[in-house]
Amino acid sequence: MQSCRADLGKILDKDNPVTAENTNKGKELLNGAWKTQGLDNLKKHQVYSYDSHDEWKGMLGSMGKVWPDKKGDMSFKYKVGTFDGQVTFKGGKRDGEVAGLQNWNYYEIGEEQDTAFQKRDKRLVFGISAFQYFGEMVDRLKNAPIVVYAGEDEARGEMYDLVVCTWNTIEAHDESDQYVVWINKKTNIVDYVQYTIRENYLKVPGYKAMYGGIQFSDYKTVDGIQIPHEQTVFVFDLKKKKKKYLHQLTITNFKFDDFDSKDLVIDAAKGVGGDFK
Repeated sequence: MQSCRADLGKILDKDNPVTAENTNKGKELLNGAWKTQGLDNLKKHQVYSYDSHDEWKGMLGSMGKVWPDKKGDMSFKYKVGTFDGQVTFKGGKRDGEVAGLQNWNYYEIGEEQDTAFQKRDKRLVFGISAFQYFGEMVDRLKNAPIVVYAGEDEARGEMYDLVVCTWNTIEAHDESDQYVVWINKKTNIVDYVQYTIRENYLKVPGYKAMYGGIQFSDYKTVDGIQIPHEQTVFVFDLKKKKKKYLHQLTITNFKFDDFDSKDLVIDAAKGVGGDFK
């Protein structure tokens, strides 16, 4: 189990091999969804923020939660296209505290506004970065070097075009994650994305074989961009029933450019990060 690794690229079978034609079709489909969702407008903005409620369910939720509490309210601030972000806890075990990343350097801000870079809290680092990546996922995946059409599939009565995105090689390996993007054939919007979890904070036996899926829903238009205000995460395969989720993030008060990007710069000497993992 320890040596097994999830391989989402296996859906590229003899009917949908890696060819120039399928590569072109995959890129065309992904770019089309990106444009439909208004993500060509994302470059007009520097930062964004939102309030949220996140809930983790059951025993798996207790084991896998990235926040101090299984259920709680938080606010987030992010700089577009980077891994610079902050979470502020509102209630619960760490009420009022702030944790953040600046170019992957982890810091915390205490109640008296004292700031310190410190030893990485693996769960919070994963949560802050993953929530940003999920929120910008379609914009980031369209720039992946490997984008391949993988045929059609059905989910909950809707038909989808599937596109595999990854880095380095299409075959599964430890350095890069694999993603399968589900583009609704009717709306041309991304409803689901399946993904591997190569950098897992849970080092349990067989963790390399773990993968998940996210459902994007309750889209609302903000400054010409369709923002999913509900993100529902499943363990392994996408579930037929939405209520069988691992955790669900509900977003409110999403705003672009409502704070200065310098607010996310704790130490200018740390440099500027980019779209890398």
